[in-house]
Amino acid sequence: MFVHIGGLVLLIAVPIAWPVRLLLGTLLGVGLYRSLRIHAWRLGPSAIDAIEISGEGLVSVRFAGRDEWYASQITSRVVHRWLTLLTLKIESRRWPVNLVLAADAVEPEPFRRWRVALKLHRLTA
Repeated sequence: MFVHIGGLVLLIAVPIAWPVRLLLGTLLGVGLYRSLRIHAWRLGPSAIDAIEISGEGLVSVRFAGRDEWYASQITSRVVHRWLTLLTLKIESRRWPVNLVLAADAVEPEPFRRWRVALKLHRLTA
């Protein structure tokens, strides 16, 4: 949200021609819709529906609308009491996928165990 709001502020502040401003505003709106669709509403082919860590530290993900599980690696992570941000490199995909987990989006006990697993275990990066 902050990136899109910042882009909107720059679009308003920078003096450019109206057709270019309209085109950039449309692209900014499409980007915001795509981000909300993937990260907030969990829809579309890039939205992660489920994720699990095995006892050995292997990470598997399942995308929305699919039944297959895909092996992945956590390339970066930010773990906080209220929020977890992950970047996952999935074997079958060229580009990494970002995952945002808010504490109020899942049950408290599984989220606590998930945070502990991410903080204490050295997962392959």
